[in-house]
Amino acid sequence: GSLADLSAPALIGISLCWVVFIGWRCGYRWEEMEKYTAEKIKSAAPAMSVLIAVGFLLGSWMYSGTIPMFIYYGVQLVSEKWILVSAFALCAIFSTCTGTSWGSAATAGITMMGIATAMPNVNIAAVAGACYTGAIFGDKLSPLSDTTILAALSTKNDIFDHIKHMSKTVIPAAVIGVAVYLVMGISASTTGTGLPENTLQLLSTLDSVFKWNILVLLPLVIVVYGAVTKKPSTVVMMISAVVALLIGMFYQGFELADGVTALYSGFNLEMVEGARPGFIAAEAGEDAMTLLNRGGLSSMLKSFILIYICFYFAGIMEQIGAIEVLLGKLLQSVKTRFTLILATAVSVIILVAIGGSSSLALILTGEMYNEKYKEMGLSTLNLSRTMEDFGTGMAGFIPWSGSGVYYPSVLGVPISAYLPYCFMS
Repeated sequence: GSLADLSAPALIGISLCWVVFIGWRCGYRWEEMEKYTAEKIKSAAPAMSVLIAVGFLLGSWMYSGTIPMFIYYGVQLVSEKWILVSAFALCAIFSTCTGTSWGSAATAGITMMGIATAMPNVNIAAVAGACYTGAIFGDKLSPLSDTTILAALSTKNDIFDHIKHMSKTVIPAAVIGVAVYLVMGISASTTGTGLPENTLQLLSTLDSVFKWNILVLLPLVIVVYGAVTKKPSTVVMMISAVVALLIGMFYQGFELADGVTALYSGFNLEMVEGARPGFIAAEAGEDAMTLLNRGGLSSMLKSFILIYICFYFAGIMEQIGAIEVLLGKLLQSVKTRFTLILATAVSVIILVAIGGSSSLALILTGEMYNEKYKEMGLSTLNLSRTMEDFGTGMAGFIPWSGSGVYYPSVLGVPISAYLPYCFMS
């Protein structure tokens, strides 16, 4: 495989050994380094607990039919002229509600790409760009998003203050993007044929698996209510997951044991066979499998390990002074507010490119610049906003980063093709 196939946590682990060696050469004892990183990892605990909750949530929302209901009605409402705007909107709604841009691309994104592929005159690359930016939009503004949590966490800000501050740049950028998608959609020539075969098959599968009722959307309502009333997001998501579990069991009629399995290892269509006589999971088709078999705690394992090891790496890098050396030159040249924001942006981009993950970049940049912002009399909310504006949106453009590998594989369009259509980013 190429370098892009190597796993980020493992590479950071190797770098970690090297950094520890340098620390030892600089006279730090291992006990000191370990003590310092323990403090660092302690500060990552809230982000870790949210990841657990997101895994729980996705598995249970599949089990209850909450996400499938979204897809079922979404597919039937879209037309060719509106496909770009819809792709952006659906992915944005999805990632705002779930807090995961990856999850949004893999569900709403795959749905939209499926619809688009089946339409004769649609620019596939543009739809992929709209899906990507929609997913990023929600990822930035969702209180459930790990990058949003990390940006607030590493600058010691309240997450809702951070979101409010960030919406000042994200919303205008999104409005411009949507305006361009509107113009592109209206000026495209259309034929007005019906839904394609594979989409119809997906709809009939969803129809035969789940019962539709407004009740099924209750878990989503709970999360939105929690976000609006500023309740602790981990608790809200856990409650939502339990409610979804009950809906799946009592309303959809699935087995309790399957629900508990869905919480850990994700939902699987085979769980349905007992509750729906005559339904055979293997015949449901590729689309339904990709769309529905997901979620669960175990799906968060990779992000979990990555955050843990990134904080460890960041802790030692910071303690032995490696980061100051790395970006100290940048900080020295900062004299005005403009250069401070610019230096923050450049640092985030460099760190995303070095580490291949926006998580690490957000943690390190937050740590480095916190004092400088206070020193220059700027609220650290400007820091967390700038970090996310450049860190979260850029990751999908760097071919060897996790996102740069993930999005092209999910959307089926290479980075170079969808990049020109990511107007918001």
